[in-house]
Amino acid sequence: MINATTDIFKYTKSLNVLYVEDEESSRKQIASILSIFFASVATAVDGQDGWEQYEQGAFDLVITDISMPSMNGIELLQKIKSKEPLQKVVIISAHDNGDYLLSAIRYGADSFLLKPVEQEQLEDVLYKVSSAIYNEKLQKAYQIQLESEVKKKSEALIEQAMRDKLTGVFNRNKLDRMLLEPGHKVLMLLDIDNFDNINTTYGYYNGDLIMQQVVHFFKEHGNKNAQLFRIGHDEFAFLYSHTSMDSVYADAQRLQKDIAAHPIEYENTIVKLTFTIILAEGEKDLLRNVHIGHKQTRNLGKNRIGVYKKDSHVEKKQKQIQKCTYILHQAVEESKIFPYFQPIVDNETQKIDKYECLARMEHDGKIYGPATFLETAELTGMLPRITRIMIDKSFDYFQQRQETFSINISEIDLNDDYLEAFLEEKSKAYGIDPSRVVLEVLEGISANGAQNSLNQLISLREKGFQLAIDDFGAQNSNFERVYRLSVDYIKIDGSFIKEIDNNVNSYNIAKAITDFAKSINAKVIAEHVDSPNVFSKVKELGIEFSQGYFFGKPQNRIDQELL
Repeated sequence: MINATTDIFKYTKSLNVLYVEDEESSRKQIASILSIFFASVATAVDGQDGWEQYEQGAFDLVITDISMPSMNGIELLQKIKSKEPLQKVVIISAHDNGDYLLSAIRYGADSFLLKPVEQEQLEDVLYKVSSAIYNEKLQKAYQIQLESEVKKKSEALIEQAMRDKLTGVFNRNKLDRMLLEPGHKVLMLLDIDNFDNINTTYGYYNGDLIMQQVVHFFKEHGNKNAQLFRIGHDEFAFLYSHTSMDSVYADAQRLQKDIAAHPIEYENTIVKLTFTIILAEGEKDLLRNVHIGHKQTRNLGKNRIGVYKKDSHVEKKQKQIQKCTYILHQAVEESKIFPYFQPIVDNETQKIDKYECLARMEHDGKIYGPATFLETAELTGMLPRITRIMIDKSFDYFQQRQETFSINISEIDLNDDYLEAFLEEKSKAYGIDPSRVVLEVLEGISANGAQNSLNQLISLREKGFQLAIDDFGAQNSNFERVYRLSVDYIKIDGSFIKEIDNNVNSYNIAKAITDFAKSINAKVIAEHVDSPNVFSKVKELGIEFSQGYFFGKPQNRIDQELL
């Protein structure tokens, strides 16, 4: 026999019981015993009464007789288990009947008592059922506690993921979430002008400390009703809800004045900062719009306040690039990138001396020039692939001819470090002597290109390829680098040549470039020679070669009679 004063009370003292019995004397007797063990005991006179009480109350244990009017114990068991499968139910029966026991087991009875109920049997059943209830409650409580701890830790991790580690303010992740919330908003982007110079001057460690002071400034001087975010290395944002654009614009003006009046102080050093501020309003795409607005404002200079304008040139250009990207991919895959050939004429003999291979793209039966797709190719990383196509197809075309031909090379091609090996491979494959190939590079490579790019060009020239500087005069020229490259040709930018017959400045610039070229033993090619008057001035300057519509437009084949 179980010691009722120790083991059972540990499990039963906090439990509530519903006892269902139609026989009054038995009901009172068993109920009085149950009240010793349990916190509360409710009694029902039959199955229907028991079901009604069960629906209205909260019971840890149901003890029910089987044989009762209105609704018997098996029916009550079935209804209870249908509503709450985990409810503990003990069946009391005066019948030693296998059918009753099988029914009770089938519907999920947790234990059984036989009448007349003996105390030892009762305590044994109560111990087993109550201990099971107790353990389930402990498990449930542990599960709830565990879920609560996991939730707290998850919330802490989410909160951590939503904050900038350096400054403690909300970050881009938090801003993205808040921008998804419905309602009209105004977003203010604040981009610190030239912050890289701060890092270069003071070092990255001190730059971080200065950034923390910037956040302190924003907290002191920013609108208290706007939420502050750090969304990039040197970009911050204020998000306003239910605020007009005019009001936010006034805030932006005030912030610019305040930062001018309160420069950042760092270890006895005053750091003067300025901000480019961009505003956008609406219900969606605000972060995208402020960055588009930043591009719109960029040409106006630093320390400006700009407002995003819908359907701007920037957006139109983005849409064009997106459309062109798909077309360009398709053209590359279907081999619809190919060279057109424009003659370059010897000014002395006025005969074709060489050809420039110019990239063209076919789409829907139309031919498109490089201005349509080369920028997209550069932005999407496809330019080296197009250069390979142009080299391969140009070499293939000229393997049956004798002329010299030129191919345009970009700094991206040089940065990818494939060019030297690829050119040597194609030269051997098509039997093209390198001396017949002129590699045209933009002036910017010679002026500002990485040393690796210059080394590749020097190496290519040593292997026999000729070099030309294209569009010379259009960018910042580095004459010392041009000299070191020992270039074979300098092509004067067409913007000077096309007005050379009626613009003194253009004439003088062309003359200066020609004189420089002669001083380094490079020959000169004049681009955009489109009229006899321009050609006359070009010859007057002693320029050796001309290229332009006066002598021929780019064509997809070379007419034999021109040779």
